[in-house]
Amino acid sequence: MILLPFQLNFKKFKCKTMIRTLLVLSLLYQTNAAIRIYLSGGAHSYEGTIHIEHSGSYGTICDDNFDTADAKVVCRMLGYHGPSKAYSGAHFGQGTGPTWIDELQCTGYESDVSDCRRNSWGNEDCGHSEDAGVRCSSHDVQTIRLIGGTGNFEGTVDVMENGHWGSICDRNFTDQDATVVCRALGFTDGHAVKGAYFGQLNRGRIWTDKLGCRGNETGIWQCKYYATRWGQSNTCNDSMDAGVVCDHTAVRLVGGSLPSEGRVEVQHNGVWGTVCGNSFTQHDADVVCRMLSFNHSAVSIQYNTTRGSGPIWLGNLGCHGDEVDIQFCNLGGWNNHSCNHANDVGVTCKPTDVRLSRGSNPSEGTVEIKIDGSWKTICDPGFGDNEASVICRMLGYTGSNSPHTIYHSDYFGHSYSVGLDKVSCQGDESDISQCSSVPHTSCSTSKNVGLRCEGVQVRLVGGAHSTEGRVEVLNGGQWGTVCDSSWDDADATVVCKMLAYYPYDGNAVGIAVSGSYFGFGDGPVWLADVGCNGTENDLTECSIGWKGGVNCDHGRDAGVVCEFAEEKRLQGGQTDTEGNIEFNYGGTWHSYCDDGWNKSDAIVVCRELGYWTANPILYNSSHFGRSRTTVYKVDPQCTGKEGNLEMCRMGEKLGPVTCSSSESAGVDCNPQNLDMAEIRLVDGPGPWRGRLEINKNGVWGSVCYDFWNDTYTDLVCHNLRFLNTNVSSFKTPVGLTSMHYKRFDCQRGGEANLGQCKADFNVTDCSRRKSQAVGIDCSGGLGVTLNSGGYLQGKVELHTSNTTRPWTVCRSGLNNVAAQVICTMAGYSNTSPNVTSIDSQDPILYTNIACDGWESHVSQCSTMNTGQSCDERAYIDCFNGCIRNHTGSAGTIVSRNYPAYTADMDCLDIIKNPGNTLMKLTFNDLNLSGDGDFVEIRDGPHGRQLGLYASNAAVPMLVTNKDFYIRLKTNNMTNARGFNVSYSRLNVEDTISMNCGPSGWEVAVNVTQLRQLFPDTGVSQIKLSDQKCTGQVLGDLVVFKQHYTQCSTTHKINEGNIIYNNQLVYPEATEPFPIVVRGYRWTVELECDVARTDTLANSFHPNRTVVHHNPHKTSSTHYSSEVKFFSDGTFFKEIHGNPLSLKTGEDVYVMVKMTSDDVNIKMRVDSCYTKPDPNAGPALTFPLIQNGCVVDTYTRLLSQGNHETRFVFTAFEFPQSRDAVYVYCNATYCDVTDSSNKCTQICHGTPTIVGRAIGSWGY
Repeated sequence: MILLPFQLNFKKFKCKTMIRTLLVLSLLYQTNAAIRIYLSGGAHSYEGTIHIEHSGSYGTICDDNFDTADAKVVCRMLGYHGPSKAYSGAHFGQGTGPTWIDELQCTGYESDVSDCRRNSWGNEDCGHSEDAGVRCSSHDVQTIRLIGGTGNFEGTVDVMENGHWGSICDRNFTDQDATVVCRALGFTDGHAVKGAYFGQLNRGRIWTDKLGCRGNETGIWQCKYYATRWGQSNTCNDSMDAGVVCDHTAVRLVGGSLPSEGRVEVQHNGVWGTVCGNSFTQHDADVVCRMLSFNHSAVSIQYNTTRGSGPIWLGNLGCHGDEVDIQFCNLGGWNNHSCNHANDVGVTCKPTDVRLSRGSNPSEGTVEIKIDGSWKTICDPGFGDNEASVICRMLGYTGSNSPHTIYHSDYFGHSYSVGLDKVSCQGDESDISQCSSVPHTSCSTSKNVGLRCEGVQVRLVGGAHSTEGRVEVLNGGQWGTVCDSSWDDADATVVCKMLAYYPYDGNAVGIAVSGSYFGFGDGPVWLADVGCNGTENDLTECSIGWKGGVNCDHGRDAGVVCEFAEEKRLQGGQTDTEGNIEFNYGGTWHSYCDDGWNKSDAIVVCRELGYWTANPILYNSSHFGRSRTTVYKVDPQCTGKEGNLEMCRMGEKLGPVTCSSSESAGVDCNPQNLDMAEIRLVDGPGPWRGRLEINKNGVWGSVCYDFWNDTYTDLVCHNLRFLNTNVSSFKTPVGLTSMHYKRFDCQRGGEANLGQCKADFNVTDCSRRKSQAVGIDCSGGLGVTLNSGGYLQGKVELHTSNTTRPWTVCRSGLNNVAAQVICTMAGYSNTSPNVTSIDSQDPILYTNIACDGWESHVSQCSTMNTGQSCDERAYIDCFNGCIRNHTGSAGTIVSRNYPAYTADMDCLDIIKNPGNTLMKLTFNDLNLSGDGDFVEIRDGPHGRQLGLYASNAAVPMLVTNKDFYIRLKTNNMTNARGFNVSYSRLNVEDTISMNCGPSGWEVAVNVTQLRQLFPDTGVSQIKLSDQKCTGQVLGDLVVFKQHYTQCSTTHKINEGNIIYNNQLVYPEATEPFPIVVRGYRWTVELECDVARTDTLANSFHPNRTVVHHNPHKTSSTHYSSEVKFFSDGTFFKEIHGNPLSLKTGEDVYVMVKMTSDDVNIKMRVDSCYTKPDPNAGPALTFPLIQNGCVVDTYTRLLSQGNHETRFVFTAFEFPQSRDAVYVYCNATYCDVTDSSNKCTQICHGTPTIVGRAIGSWGY
């Protein structure tokens, strides 16, 4: 074992000396067959306390009479032949083991200390405070480092020789070569990683394509082919740069605001745990930081840091400070301490100094890095997302969803020269120094890279454009909303700064919008009480917490409208819709240079000017006259969805570049008419009366009533092709749709379409006034009733609000198309009505109605004649007799001929609600043919649509306190079943769904349904029995995702299951988090049963071609466990692929792992066996482990923990079926205190060893 630091300098010899030295080394290895030696505790590989092996164990040399001659012999044993220096008094730290040699008296010419005069082995009177040390010659050295890894233990091998860095080709790079590299860096073993896994170095120099190490050399210069092939030309390229992973202790920093700080956690036996701080020293902290590739001393130690969880693995590290891994420190033993998590220790490591400069704020600007005490920039070629992620993370933007924007070509300007070029990162590095790069480059400063970092990704959704909308943030890979609790303009301003681009981000102003004015979100409610003061550059700088606030559901989603000071106008055109584009900046009007402008940019400018339906025509070369202002080049890069030009990224920074007055950009906004399909009236009795909604950019939005001009009502109804003039507007609730429009301006004169009017999108005044939406009635008050005591069938009766007696319609003047329109007015469109006649004495309104088929109301029909009387009045049956009525508080109904199917059917089933109680409707079966057939459920003919289903997807439970109207419409296919539904009263437990998983449960409460039972339900008052455990709002659900170890969950064990129990409760209280609770509105018991036994499976092919891969998929009532294969004993090189491919005769390392954080449950691997086929019987089942005992002579158990078992076996094949070998392991799960045989991971009984006479080993 050779304990060396992370970066090694080792000897390099010139050619003639090398020949002579190789002869010496040959003798040395013969002489030293029984003598091994290593140094520990030094800052470099060539210095440290001496450890020498005798009788199978290492010990030290006493410093009595230890001098330079003795040191020279020790260094010669290590391969160093220059001047040497002796040290006494445990200068490099006290060693371990016995003191083997005392009174050493070498002449300096011996090849081994055993040849020197000395006391006999172990005959000494010294303590370890007298341990001897040496420093060997380090001149003319070679330096090794690892680049691109997540710690000092891994990376692409980078070797400096004669002042030049270069890589090693992976073509012949072996684990033995990697071991020598790792030993040179201070580790004991290593593994080769090929294919530039940690990144290409691009040094322009690949030192060799073959080393030929045996694995016991001190440095790569001692390897077989170093002398003949080092520095020689080869055919490798940088995609073949070799890397290594050295055997190491996994360590991480958790909970810090930067990658360089946090609670220290180490991994042992596959489980992460903390370190006790009681005896933690600066030396310990230095080693931890070095392990994480921070090549400086630790800045500080945080004692009693934020409490961790899991085991506390270490209580005393005992490092000297120069070790490369804590495994080489004087550990007090794993889990050997008396600490608790209140004593967990944290560290702050010293990262490379980095900053962003010359932007509007510290979160953006030119990237600058401190190199050798001076600030330098980075050249932008090749600088991408991975590199940006590392820089931003170093600056504190550590979230997994933290976005960034890269700027090229010295966008922000510079003050310093370029220091790094060709920076290449994997993206997960903690420090830019861990990435590969080329220093001291000649790259021009015109190629400096700039960067903008953000702590969280933000977007605006539901607005008429991307400058306004509902605020949504990305957390944990999922978009969610912000609660409007304490939401104000300061919070909104920070959001707008984040969304605007330099240089306008510094001047952005946000206006807060509350009350879900931009519609309801459907993800989690992530944030509440954001608490910004408006000067911050990012929401993460405000007082945020990711808990969603108190009683915050999507009815309180916060919104934003962003505003900018840069006013726009069009100059020089013949109308106000055209002209050169000018902007006011700093009180002065300027023009834009026409370079880089396109239609998307023009759309944004026109929208900002109010021309919201623009189909713009772009003009160059000062088409509307030469500009009399400064013409600035900005090269806008808009998407066309922005509401302000300042929300677009600019290719050129405003200011430095100007154009001539003949190069101004101009536009004709060319506003377009609204199509009939872009206007609708919703949430009313039909398309003729309801809330006004307008579709633009694919999003529907409503209009603020407080600023509505009734003159525009005529325009809307005219655009919808209603012929009557007796139209009106009214206030109506905002509903679920976004509020998009504050007002319209139709003052240009002659507008015949709302699209020709200018629109004002700023709805902040509407939000503050809690304005309702515009509702419009285009029917002129004309309605219809089919009145014969039935449903949707009867004599046609037309009426208005001031009608005392209904009017009828002549049968002879009503065709089937007009009858369809009347059925639409009665509640159902696209029916196939049956029209007959009936006698009546009621007055006649229309003798003839002719429609074209698209209409929703007779007022839109082309012909509505009044004339002479007729004897027969029109009678319509909208469903042609296919209506059924159902009564009672519970029951089950099926579609006609169920489970058969009728073609061309249009039928209605009506479930009458007795007493208007809350009823639920559950689909037991829904099977449609898929050719346009559908099932629609409403709560009345003109009621809410509860569901519309055109496929066989699962239908959620539907709830109403009215009637259920179920319509099934089919086409000409009959290959389906129809539906089977049940209905009954709604109970609390009906609103709750539960899913049991391998390590926890997911409980979802449907708040929309629950509020129909209890209208005042607050989302924060729904809790588990441990009332600190609340759920998370997700759409209209409150979701509880807890592990079985949380929230005071209890468990009990029976023969077949481990049963976890808790309660879902709703305390009766006037506040969300009461100190005392005197009762509960309701409680629901929760229970998950997890099976105690499981069979895990994987498979491999014993040859090299075809392999089946069947990873085990556990059900929701099993723990999540799996079998994985590895090719190495460190379990680093997992064998991937589908299928897997292994050679017979090679060792296969197997990990059986349980994924659970329940430390009270343990896994025991009872047996592992193999089959040539999953269906093979006992005769073809070959066991590896039985009853915890190894029964195969080629199988060995390596380690056994509570949640993980590791073993190795030699791959084989079944001669009866050489296609595959399937591996199965049976696992049992127990309480950790259960010491019964079946719950103890030891061999029970006397194993019967099974011989291997079943396979061929000719590979």
